[in-house]
Amino acid sequence: MSQSPRVVLITGANSGVGLATTQVLATAADNFHVIMTGRSLEKVLAAKNDIESSNPGTASHLSAIQLDVTDSSSVEAAVEYVSQRWGHLDALINNAAVGNVQSPDIRVRLQTCLETNVTGAAAVADKFRPLLLRSSSKPYSIFVSSGAGSFSRTSARLFAPNPMNFPSPPNPTAYHASKAALNMVALFEHADHGNEIKVFAMSPGFVESNLRGTTEELRSGWGLAGDPMTAGETLLTILRGERDADVGRLVHKDGVYDW
Repeated sequence: MSQSPRVVLITGANSGVGLATTQVLATAADNFHVIMTGRSLEKVLAAKNDIESSNPGTASHLSAIQLDVTDSSSVEAAVEYVSQRWGHLDALINNAAVGNVQSPDIRVRLQTCLETNVTGAAAVADKFRPLLLRSSSKPYSIFVSSGAGSFSRTSARLFAPNPMNFPSPPNPTAYHASKAALNMVALFEHADHGNEIKVFAMSPGFVESNLRGTTEELRSGWGLAGDPMTAGETLLTILRGERDADVGRLVHKDGVYDW
């Protein structure tokens, strides 16, 4: 008798780290079923079809639903659908995010980043937690954060005797602040629910992504960004239990960042 798949829901799964992680999980030897979600169901379905076309046999490992993390009714509808269809979740990967908000108004930049990257992620974690608690094994709640949200790492880069010059879109404060706040959400999730759920914040590293923008220059990080599949592989190691010694921390592929 075959073992039931581990059900994993990923927000923002139609591009970047979310899409790469979906592909990694769908093609892994492990028995995962990935629920791909995003604001646009059309884009999620297109991404799902691309994976299935490139990787025959993955169709049974993938589902697609609409989920806008900034829309409470959308989140609640997704929770209801997952509850009715699967009855539980084994892992929640809070990946949906915005980055390079093009506005001259600092209030707009902050509100936009915080609404998606922090409030949206926290609301999704809160609403899906009952489904995680129905898992037959200790489930995972993973917040895709960034080393940009680490105070120690960012201060070291900004105030070193010879500061590192690294590529960045203009006005990065809102994005950095949102990821620092997301780390705090993850830390409290671990404090409040760590006995029942394995909570991680995970930095994917500087990888190709639409977060910086959709031009080739911004997506590729001026040609310096890495392959998002690396982040997907890191998330796979977490779900396999290989990073359980670092539970409750901000991890990356090579170790842990201080908060």
